[in-house]
Amino acid sequence: MQSATGEAGRYVYLDIEFGYVYGTCRGVMMPIEIGAVVHRLEDDSVRYVGEQFWYDIDVEIWKKVTDACGKTVGVATTVANMGRDEYGMPYDHSYRISGDEVPAAKATARNAFADLRLFMESVVSAGDTPAIVVFAASMEKRAFRTANFSLDGCMLVDLQREIRRRFGMKQVLSLDRLSRLIDFSADGSTIASTHFRYPVPREYGHLLGAHRGMGDAVRTFLLAREYRENLPDLEERIRTLIKTCEGEG
Repeated sequence: MQSATGEAGRYVYLDIEFGYVYGTCRGVMMPIEIGAVVHRLEDDSVRYVGEQFWYDIDVEIWKKVTDACGKTVGVATTVANMGRDEYGMPYDHSYRISGDEVPAAKATARNAFADLRLFMESVVSAGDTPAIVVFAASMEKRAFRTANFSLDGCMLVDLQREIRRRFGMKQVLSLDRLSRLIDFSADGSTIASTHFRYPVPREYGHLLGAHRGMGDAVRTFLLAREYRENLPDLEERIRTLIKTCEGEG
């Protein structure tokens, strides 16, 4: 990521949460939640935009479990239904929907991706958004292709990959671990890191948890600010972590 000095436009820091339709063996994926932080460099102003896709369909929520060094050590899976506002339901790996139900599941997923495209088109202004910044870009790239959302004129930055390349790490660090390294905090009305603090509107206060669309978007935003503008401090923390993990491993 280049320095913001002298640059103009609105940078969008984005996170999309996905779910696999329950019982399709991860064969049907759909977006279930999205959060975005729109940062205008000229005046350091911030706008928050988010959406949940409220479809009455059961989806599998897969979350990586990482150790203190940010290495993936497992996966936790639950079932949710956004349309019925039900979360944390038990997951049965042997459950399968019938073949007759698959077309309806695919149709619901298409509708959710159409919603995603409309959301992105409303947030990303042509010619005014130099970059969309995400943490680990593979799922977002796939989602944008499926949603037929064009990135023409807008760079997609993978912050996780940039940090890995910058510090020559063999493995990537998780957003959870990096958020701790920058002293990230959120109290429902404010988000903060080591060197930055921004207010958050009340309507988004309950959405700031880790692994939520808005929660991960704000963590990506502050991590990017620290990386871009306070690199020596962040570098010292990451180097210390790498040495500690190499010593343990």
